[in-house]
Amino acid sequence: MPLQEEGTLAVGSGPMLLAFAESWYESGLSKLTVFISDMEATDTEKLTQLRDNARRVNLEVSLKILAAVENEEPDWRRIIEPFQFIIYAAETDDWGELRQLQEACIAERRPMLPTVAAHGLGWIGPLAEPGGGGSWESAWRRIHATAVPKSREQERLSSTAAAVLTNVVVHQWQKAGREDEELDCRNQSFILEPETLTGCWHVIVPHPLVTGYEFARQIQTPELGRILEISAEPVAPDEWFAYFNNLTSEVAGIFHTWGEGDLIQIPLAQCLVQPVDPLTAGPAELLPAIVRSGLTHDEARRESALAGLEAHAARLLPLQLAGLPQHLQESAFVGAGSTAAEAVGRALRLCLEQKLAERLQSRKQHVRRITWTEAEDIRCRYYLEALNITGGEVLIAAGEPLLGFSVVWVCSGTSWYVSADLSFMLALRSSLQKALEKAESVEIAPVIEEDQGNGVAMITNGESMDYSSLTQEAVQNLKQSSAALKVFDLRSESFLGEGPFVLYGVILKEEEEVL
Repeated sequence: MPLQEEGTLAVGSGPMLLAFAESWYESGLSKLTVFISDMEATDTEKLTQLRDNARRVNLEVSLKILAAVENEEPDWRRIIEPFQFIIYAAETDDWGELRQLQEACIAERRPMLPTVAAHGLGWIGPLAEPGGGGSWESAWRRIHATAVPKSREQERLSSTAAAVLTNVVVHQWQKAGREDEELDCRNQSFILEPETLTGCWHVIVPHPLVTGYEFARQIQTPELGRILEISAEPVAPDEWFAYFNNLTSEVAGIFHTWGEGDLIQIPLAQCLVQPVDPLTAGPAELLPAIVRSGLTHDEARRESALAGLEAHAARLLPLQLAGLPQHLQESAFVGAGSTAAEAVGRALRLCLEQKLAERLQSRKQHVRRITWTEAEDIRCRYYLEALNITGGEVLIAAGEPLLGFSVVWVCSGTSWYVSADLSFMLALRSSLQKALEKAESVEIAPVIEEDQGNGVAMITNGESMDYSSLTQEAVQNLKQSSAALKVFDLRSESFLGEGPFVLYGVILKEEEEVL
């Protein structure tokens, strides 16, 4: 949109507003209108001096100063109504003024670009536009607490740092007036490191507690059958890698970090993800890091990223399930996937792991040893060979089925590992993988029932992971077990935006439990 200097209003106070005025005039612009929201914090004499200095070069330079009436709340809608474009420049940790100004700008359909110094940090944007796009509050909730060192929280921004920020703001205003140029401040924030005076633009995903979120929608039985039948071509690695990479930023990402780092990559590839907590008011605190493994680096990366999405979304789940009793909210699990079947299947697997953990705490477990004759499955064969090298002979045993699903135990060395999963093959893979990682070993070894005899099994090839058929079979299995299942569409696009993955919530209760 063509912008006129006279149609722009700079709102704010203190050194940041003065820095903006100086940057405005130094860029060659001449006409400036400012609204001073805090006269005591603002050196108006210096402001007029900046105008006078600029007038020595350009006689057309002008400055119009507006100010709040003492002891009166500004009528922001009336104040901004005559202007096309609003800029906010202040150093503050009181968000009330900025929040009220943005609400007025949205109501009056005026774009607003804020530049703020707070807690020893300086940032710009994102641009709040007519229609509700962009919000500084999303940026504040997305900026990671690790980017705001405690030692600098009380420090004021230096005049040099303020000049860097306001120069960028003026440049963005100039670009906004040229319709053929893409604005950096649209859905992004420029975050400045005050000590090094370096900064860059970071994508700001709209925050659900700012822009809103949808409540979870329960999927009824007929619809559940239909969506689980839908199969899709696997998302290409390049596509999902780019998607997760865009979610990752140590400053403002949904993931603080995502990568192999210093993790040992033998015998399994490993990848670490650390999501942020969407419930913190800002800056965002980090959730615990999650490590996932796989036969390949791609597999480990994808598994860790999906686990990161699930951990992030799980924090919002009680809000999305607000209409349900608390005990049901607390027993819900989130699954992520490229299809509804994969997402529901992953959530079901988490439910089974939780049910298994509860069972292990309640009573002694009895198992029947399985003698395997041949391992055709590539993964199981690799896991077994690696375990034989590192820990000696591996013992495999079948436990009591859980809601009709396979429970497989693995003993490596002196430790036992156990998993419940949608199929015998998945449960075996999971237990072998835990044994390789030496993760989640069971404290109390199971009782091997020798009088039952040994089962004999061939570990057939189960390389493909067809979540559509697996999840459909799992739902049928739960019906036969008289277990109660609720599935919810979490409408992830309302807080993650468009992408190749969806999120579903699952609540699973046994027959004797009330759902």
